[in-house]
Amino acid sequence: MKTRLAFSAIISALECLLICSCATDQPSQPLAVEVPINRDAGRGGLLIAMVRLQNGEELPFVVDTGASGSLIDKSLAPKLGNPIGSAVTHSWGVTKTNLAYAAPTLLLGGVPLKMTGPAIVAYDCQNEFSYARPRIMGLLGMDVLENYCIQLDFPAGKMRFLQEGQRHGDNKEWGRAFPIVPLNANDTRPAVAENLLGLHGPHSLIDVGCNSDGWLMPNYFQSWTNHALPPSPREARAQHGYFAGEKYPLVSLQQNDVEADGIGLRFLARHLVTLDFPNRTLYLARKNVGPLTSPDLKTTALPALDALIANLLLEETHAIQRELARIEHSRTTERVKAIARKLTAAWAKAPKPVPANVPPARTLLFLGDAQPESAEVGWLEPAANCIPPNAEIASPLLDSGKIYATGLYAHSPSRYVFNLGGGWNRLRGKAGLHTAYQGRAFGVIFIIKADGREVFRSTPVRGSNPIHYDVDIEGVKALELVVEKAGNQNGGNWALWLEPELLREPSM
Repeated sequence: MKTRLAFSAIISALECLLICSCATDQPSQPLAVEVPINRDAGRGGLLIAMVRLQNGEELPFVVDTGASGSLIDKSLAPKLGNPIGSAVTHSWGVTKTNLAYAAPTLLLGGVPLKMTGPAIVAYDCQNEFSYARPRIMGLLGMDVLENYCIQLDFPAGKMRFLQEGQRHGDNKEWGRAFPIVPLNANDTRPAVAENLLGLHGPHSLIDVGCNSDGWLMPNYFQSWTNHALPPSPREARAQHGYFAGEKYPLVSLQQNDVEADGIGLRFLARHLVTLDFPNRTLYLARKNVGPLTSPDLKTTALPALDALIANLLLEETHAIQRELARIEHSRTTERVKAIARKLTAAWAKAPKPVPANVPPARTLLFLGDAQPESAEVGWLEPAANCIPPNAEIASPLLDSGKIYATGLYAHSPSRYVFNLGGGWNRLRGKAGLHTAYQGRAFGVIFIIKADGREVFRSTPVRGSNPIHYDVDIEGVKALELVVEKAGNQNGGNWALWLEPELLREPSM
């Protein structure tokens, strides 16, 4: 959640214009049926549309239902003529006074946008949205958006402007309808009467200009995190949210000291979203169980497990067992069936044996199926045969170029210790980086220690090439699997021990 802009009354000469004018004198042509939006919209990025000035210059504008008015970057002010007044903006507790200009004609899809009110505010958009790419040159606020019925289709990368006939036609595919209400008695920005805890109370701002899932006021945030102490009282946490009676896994919310809760773009992007502002109705048709993954984070698809993973995220016990049974009786490969079993067992936290206690007749044991003496990782939490639940990558699969059934999640710095009791002869397997971070990890080194003595050290691992190990552990009592960062930085080092297996000769 980088910015939210609310506007107080525009003052000076402009104040009189606002009182006397209800809309700019612009053509009321229908907009293009649809326009493209950026690939990362709703996937950690802002919602950006290309807006054209009358001189033909095309500029990236943020679309922001959390802003009551529209902005244009102050670098373009010389093209707008003389200022006609000033306006006060509020952005997360920071108040600024900015010059306002007669609103220029802004075109979307070649057609002029209708703007309620006569002015646009010159603002330092490039600084406010410095993290965004491309460089932001303006913002479309509610003074524009309130005139339209807008549909956001994130998988298709489209923003559709629906005309009157389309709005009143067959809209069953739009999903559930929610009344759009004013945020409060003094703020007309759009809101719904429920927050992401599923509670009705102070309204939640519908804020597509917020690139996170949303935020909660302090009292709600504290109740949401009461099962665990967050490292920072304002830190975003990834856990279950609730809305309209449905569970939403891996929602990441922050605390914000304002007089309302908020629902952001990342949460909305799990749906086909229709914002029918003229009829004051929000429609949500849910399409995704978890959050959309950034388009820059590549993952390996395994469609046969999609339904099982969705039910695992929702923690639907009976549905998980039904889906696992369906997979077991299907014609899918044995590898897929093994992955499904391991995932289900990891979710159920099934008990695991200590390697030292495994009967001698058993000659192979995957460490993903063994109980460690201790485990620690540098990000999230230790996990075996899956990656831990998180808001960055919704899939729990052990993904490193292909999907593995068994292994250990080991973001650096990490350390897993196993009690072998001197009863195993060899350790072999592979290790690598999660597919999503192979192009952005700073690099890791995989280390194996036997009774405190280093017996294996990899070269720095970056990119998509896994390393292999085959180590003699005859008589070893304590086995350590360690991952260190390869340099000074630790970003993206989502390391995975892949199919690490203990072996020994069969007992006579």
